[in-house]
Amino acid sequence: MNSIQFLISTAISVYSFILILRVWFQVAKVDFYNPLSQALVKATQPVVSPLSKFTPTIKGINTAALLACFILGVLKFPLLNLFGTIGGASLFEYAVIGVLSVLHSIGEAVFYVLLVGAILSWFNRGAGQAQYILYQLSEPVLRPIRKMLPNTGMIDFSPMVVVFVLYLLNRVLYDIFNGLWVAAAF
Repeated sequence: MNSIQFLISTAISVYSFILILRVWFQVAKVDFYNPLSQALVKATQPVVSPLSKFTPTIKGINTAALLACFILGVLKFPLLNLFGTIGGASLFEYAVIGVLSVLHSIGEAVFYVLLVGAILSWFNRGAGQAQYILYQLSEPVLRPIRKMLPNTGMIDFSPMVVVFVLYLLNRVLYDIFNGLWVAAAF
């Protein structure tokens, strides 16, 4: 991968991550007037606004942001091919790469929210604004796992279980889709 391909891949991955966070913030009902929520909306509004005219919000899920993430995933591979030879793919494969790219971005978002939440819990025991947002985002994911795990006192093993499941899903998707999963995670 040359430096231009690296920049394109990184820019698309970061923006897809931001789009997924916008969807997650809306689903988790994070305060819209929070500065982080406002930053996400401002960063994604130019792309999401035109798409929202064609795609409705369904049960609190911003499908326009998901569609934008899908489109970025579809365009990523051909854009990388413009600046170096990676290999060709059919239109169907590009669509599959787009769907897998959305799934990969969701997995990354979950992983990084849990990681940042765990790191902040080590250093800051106060109820800060950042910790409250991370709690709002991670609690719907962690709550069902906490119910299944035995109570271990002060140590919460549910984030480790989620990370293990994410790792397992990554391996399963790699086994099923092989090169397409690699292209989506590229």
